[in-house]
Amino acid sequence: MCIFYNLLKLLLLLFVRIVLCVAACNNAEYEINGECCPMCDPGKRVHKHCDDFMTTTCVSCIMMTYTNAPNGFIECLPCSVCDQSDGLRVKQACTLTSDTVCEPLPGYYCIYLLYNCERAMKHSSCSPGQYINQTGTEFRDTVCDYCPAGSYSDGTFCKLHTNCESLDKTTIRKGTDTTDAECSDRPPSYLLTLILCVCGVCLLMFIIITVIIVKK
Repeated sequence: MCIFYNLLKLLLLLFVRIVLCVAACNNAEYEINGECCPMCDPGKRVHKHCDDFMTTTCVSCIMMTYTNAPNGFIECLPCSVCDQSDGLRVKQACTLTSDTVCEPLPGYYCIYLLYNCERAMKHSSCSPGQYINQTGTEFRDTVCDYCPAGSYSDGTFCKLHTNCESLDKTTIRKGTDTTDAECSDRPPSYLLTLILCVCGVCLLMFIIITVIIVKK
């Protein structure tokens, strides 16, 4: 019973020591095995924890790894990869003290953003009959809207339908929201007069022939 009590007491004292040590570790230290060890600088990691005789031993991160703050890591953090298949490219390369910064490819926008853009998607294309109301950015998709009446578009910007009459032409096909009006040149005035004369002569001859036939 006495042995059990002493063991319990020892464990309790050890627990209190650990708690006090953790509480005693300052911002430039980390806790390991109940001891407070000095942190390694950014760009480095712990090679060997401190003990009663030596301070923390640190080594530099290897290529494509980093640490961006004082730390007690035994391994550096892997650098992010900006994958083109995710619509990304490198904006700022990874260093020993900072992670890779990714940005969307031209014509793409970020759809999954934490501290870094993780994935991007291609900007939407506006359909014929629509126009680009707001151009897409690296953080926002393109915003489309419909062209007003009397205009048309191929999906970029709206154009007014051609007014054939103002060009002294004849409208042969009205414009739609996706196509312009089609115009045709008016026939010359002398040609119109000639056509009317020919039609008038033909009509007169038809009447004369009809009258002659009826009299017979």
